[in-house]
Amino acid sequence: MSKSPKEHAIDILARRDHSIHEMRMKLKRKIFDPEAIEDTIVWLQEKRLLNDADFAQKKAESIMRTKMAGPMYIKNKLREAGVAGEIIDDVVQNIADAEEWGIRAQKAIEQWKRAHVKHAEDKTRQMRFLVSRGFDRIDL
Repeated sequence: MSKSPKEHAIDILARRDHSIHEMRMKLKRKIFDPEAIEDTIVWLQEKRLLNDADFAQKKAESIMRTKMAGPMYIKNKLREAGVAGEIIDDVVQNIADAEEWGIRAQKAIEQWKRAHVKHAEDKTRQMRFLVSRGFDRIDL
């Protein structure tokens, strides 16, 4: 017997949190009726099992813990997950201030220099690296 959209959604959320967009896409891949998908999304939101603001906060904190990345990197990851722009802006603004982003950028450069001793003083390469990690010139 096949699972209902709600049962399938609960199984998905048992593994990790998802954004509303991600959940909708996963349910669509299972070829559920669009109306059943929307009913499931609403039901999950009512049960507080699906919330983009909570998802974005947890995802941003996870990235901050595991990767020396800047605000643009975090924004891009949240955008890929389908989180609304205003939620993304709030989360990134509240997760760290300009001083902390600067400290993180300096730590990222220190890591990069240890790994790239031959080019450690090449400012152009350093800037390219920082931009690839989601830091802006303002963060430096």
